[in-house]
Amino acid sequence: MNILFLSPQPFYQDRGTPIAVHMVLQTLSHRGNRVDVVTYPEGREMVYEHVSIHRAPKLPLIKGIRPGFSWTKIIYDLFMLFQAFSLVTKQKYHLIHAVEEAVFIALLIKILFKIPYVYDMDSSLPQQLIEKCPYLSIVLPLLNFFEGLAVKNAKVTVPVCLTLANNVRAKYGSTKIVLLPDVTLV
Repeated sequence: MNILFLSPQPFYQDRGTPIAVHMVLQTLSHRGNRVDVVTYPEGREMVYEHVSIHRAPKLPLIKGIRPGFSWTKIIYDLFMLFQAFSLVTKQKYHLIHAVEEAVFIALLIKILFKIPYVYDMDSSLPQQLIEKCPYLSIVLPLLNFFEGLAVKNAKVTVPVCLTLANNVRAKYGSTKIVLLPDVTLV
């Protein structure tokens, strides 16, 4: 299977989501899937069989991309969008695996190229945005609408905890949910 994997964070770093992405890539590689990963420029180089890593271009003066919402991440997400579009015009993919906000890139690709996607959901994006930027609470219904659109159009949504799974089910009525809890490494 050919998979486009969208990972909007520095990869690889020893922290939360990059660790989970590493574990998924190990599994996909072991199963013989061919995977193209689109990710941020920062991070340690990792090598997996059947996996190619495509990094967004490094912007001068920007380093230390932190978890959570930031304008820097939005800029790198735009670079990821262009890279993902470039790849889907050159390669046939059976599936997109989209982590966090990259789900909106996957949704756009699904609309334009009919490639289904899996939504790897580590948190509720509207909730995360409101916690970081409370002034955005005025547009919370719009943010929820877009998150709902992403959930409803996904082949499956894969939340990392039961609370998130229950919230997605209650909020958006989705039944296409597979719980995949984060693995503790302690």
